[in-house]
Amino acid sequence: MLSGFVGLGAVVETAYLPALRNRFNSSLPCPGFDVQPNRQPDDVTRCSSLAALLSHPLDTLFITTASLNHLEVLELALASSVPRIVVEKPVVATLSQIATLKTLLSTPDAASRVLALDHWMTRTDIVRLGLIERLADVVKIEGFLQEPSGFNDAGEPVALNFATGEPDTRTLRHPDGVILDIGTHVLAMIRETVHALGGSSDMDLQVMQAKDRLGKTISKGDVTTAEGEAHLQGLVGGVPVDIWLKKYAGPSGGQKGLRITLRDGRIVSHDRRGPEDVLESVQGDSVQQWRIPGTLYERCLAEQILGEQSLFTRCPQEVPRTTRRRLEEVELLLSLQQRLRGPH
Repeated sequence: MLSGFVGLGAVVETAYLPALRNRFNSSLPCPGFDVQPNRQPDDVTRCSSLAALLSHPLDTLFITTASLNHLEVLELALASSVPRIVVEKPVVATLSQIATLKTLLSTPDAASRVLALDHWMTRTDIVRLGLIERLADVVKIEGFLQEPSGFNDAGEPVALNFATGEPDTRTLRHPDGVILDIGTHVLAMIRETVHALGGSSDMDLQVMQAKDRLGKTISKGDVTTAEGEAHLQGLVGGVPVDIWLKKYAGPSGGQKGLRITLRDGRIVSHDRRGPEDVLESVQGDSVQQWRIPGTLYERCLAEQILGEQSLFTRCPQEVPRTTRRRLEEVELLLSLQQRLRGPH
């Protein structure tokens, strides 16, 4: 299968390409295009333009540009013959773009070709392993993404690159705070778990607390400062949910996954620890544990997109439904930012 990339930034170089090398090496090198001429990752053959890239007989196109540009690239991709188009999270960047995207995907032909991706959506192993069988057994769900961070010369916290561990030199501004940037991961994991248990897609969340990088509360009218941490609370599929997001959780970081309290007294968790996912079922002094090695991107590419039993193959009707769920999540998180800061 021939894959191509629009946008050749850090996520391609540090996440997609290593996953392809490990699992789908025969698909490399692959064609790609980026408006910035200095971006030339190994195993990508640069094309001179987006049109040149789309002229290749691609089986799958990955849209990995800045999120603000996803929509315009998707429009051009849908006008091409590429049968599978995968859009990195968040699928769009603004509330105004959501209406346009919904119109763009209003026909079954277009909707069946587009998968809005969040690599955390493949993390439904709690259900796959049979640790929870019914949504009715769930009392509450807690979701976490607490990222490791370093310190600058002034002793202030700074973000780290998720793949390399090196200091992130970018100056993060709204809307690239934790609510949208990493809230998408946790919300996707929660909703896919609820969906796998037969629950509804209904969700309602509110921001309980939001602070900036230095721990100062985000105030109404501030449309510049990115959230460094946030606590969201509400319901997903009728189940009480708390989501804890933190960009600057110290050198070791913190939890990255779910903790689910059950009516039988068990607590089931799914966390990311180093190079593997770790699942635990705890009841009193009894602890059972399961480990799943490998990167999340590698698993996601294999299970959802490029593997022989990808979502496009095993359950094509779920492709537009999955994209709809990702779009609903982005719309809700963008709306939460509006409520937090005021209309802007």
